[in-house]
Amino acid sequence: MAFRFCIKIMQEKENHLQPLGFEISHHLFHINVEFRYISSHYPQLPLETHNRSILCRRDLFFSEQNGRDILISMVADFGASQDFIDTVLVPNVMSFAWDTHSMPMNLGRQVIKLRVELVIEVRPNDEIEESLESSVNFKPASKSSIEALKRVKWDDDELDHIPSKERRKLAKGLSSRKECVVCLEEFLDGDEVASLPCSHVYHYGCIIKWLETSHLCPLCRYHMPID
Repeated sequence: MAFRFCIKIMQEKENHLQPLGFEISHHLFHINVEFRYISSHYPQLPLETHNRSILCRRDLFFSEQNGRDILISMVADFGASQDFIDTVLVPNVMSFAWDTHSMPMNLGRQVIKLRVELVIEVRPNDEIEESLESSVNFKPASKSSIEALKRVKWDDDELDHIPSKERRKLAKGLSSRKECVVCLEEFLDGDEVASLPCSHVYHYGCIIKWLETSHLCPLCRYHMPID
């Protein structure tokens, strides 16, 4: 696999701030970081999402080493490589934080709330950094488990291709869901579908592409076997 990213940094409006519940003696940053990993095939379904917030003194944050250490401590287990942190996250956040701190509208403001959103698109069948692959859960399902999935024709009235015990379980699960959550299209009679061991059903082509990126069921996070 390989990946590309989009970073967005913003100052949140003051009316979004929650009361801190204690007296403030320093000017502070309230920083919220969100990492969202998505599949290049189906960006509407996040593979993994990580969030972390921290409250820190602005004077300490603007010390180059302290600011870097603070950001590293926030995202240490998010799956990002050290090179990505040093060349993308740290310089972008530090630069935006300094510009925001210097804005006339923020002069005298004790708490400035910053939000950092990183959307990382994972593309299957290329190479990916080992540190990224080993620390987040979008390892692809094993080829053998993917090949073992059976293609069947969707019949909205008669699901005779599924054993009676599994059919009852599936019917109960589909009582309010008759669409493939990967492509968000309704199942139509004659569509090729596949059922995972957890009994969730998807268009066959959709779930194959999904499992080539992530071994987790999109609905219940059931773990398919991995190599």
